[in-house]
Amino acid sequence: MEELMIPGMKNIDYDKTADNVAKFLTDKRYYPRLYKIYQQASPEFIQSPSLSGMPGGSIGNSNEEKLVKYLYAKSIVDGVADTYDKGSVELKVVLDNTLGKISAVEAMGNLHFEKTTLLYRSVSNRTGIKQIWKG
Repeated sequence: MEELMIPGMKNIDYDKTADNVAKFLTDKRYYPRLYKIYQQASPEFIQSPSLSGMPGGSIGNSNEEKLVKYLYAKSIVDGVADTYDKGSVELKVVLDNTLGKISAVEAMGNLHFEKTTLLYRSVSNRTGIKQIWKG
């Protein structure tokens, strides 16, 4: 595929980008953690501060911090969901496989790959993402 260059922009390293996306979606330090925060830190579970009259030992507003974390996590989770919803059928299949929602065999069937093609393309989950981005 002939690569298009936009004046003033660097070449896009599709392999590195695909690796970064796969790491972000699967590494427990990133998307899975944000998804958990999004599910558990909903504003409906934030309690009002206790006004007992006794000075507290905490500094800052923990409710505000929880809400900020929740909103950040929600924006990322919503962005991934929007990308999934707007993506091609191939992108949805690759993301489902990357996130563990379907097996590689199911992905192969959904993408109508022959076994040898799947083995060639799926050295790792990242390969599928690379193939979609490269066209």
